[in-house]
Amino acid sequence: MDKVTKRYPAAIALVTAAVLCASARHSQAQATTPVLAVAELQYVDTSGEVIDQTADHVRRRREFEASLRSDLVKSGKLRDVGLDCPANACSVEDIDFERLLGKAQAAGASHLLIGAVHKMSTLVQQAKFNIIDVKSRKVVFDRYVTFRGDSDQAWRRAESFVASQILDKEEW
Repeated sequence: MDKVTKRYPAAIALVTAAVLCASARHSQAQATTPVLAVAELQYVDTSGEVIDQTADHVRRRREFEASLRSDLVKSGKLRDVGLDCPANACSVEDIDFERLLGKAQAAGASHLLIGAVHKMSTLVQQAKFNIIDVKSRKVVFDRYVTFRGDSDQAWRRAESFVASQILDKEEW
């Protein structure tokens, strides 16, 4: 190694500088990438169906939330941070909005995603999603969507659509 440093000091300096620059750029990109906390989805079922689907709905909501986080992070436009809440008790229905924003801020999030799904009938569900800028406390993304069906496939399609809508936001 000593021979290399004596023979090629300029080359070693260039390689070191390149590594440091790449590292600095990566750190800057992470510092400017918005950090999103995703609250649990609120769910209301007024369909009047006889079959109790509570367990399926909880599972589908958790899968929706996990897939949404994954899709958004994979894009490279957003980073994800978890909220310090008990399991199945971290939606706007469970925690007052100001406390939820405080949890997002404490977790280091720049933005908080909240949402609610309403099953109106066997075939139709509607959902509302908002992303709030934690610092200004202003809504920066607002979508109302409907989707057909109450199956794993219907929920996956809805999640994919919502993720694409969020990623199409120009500010990311």
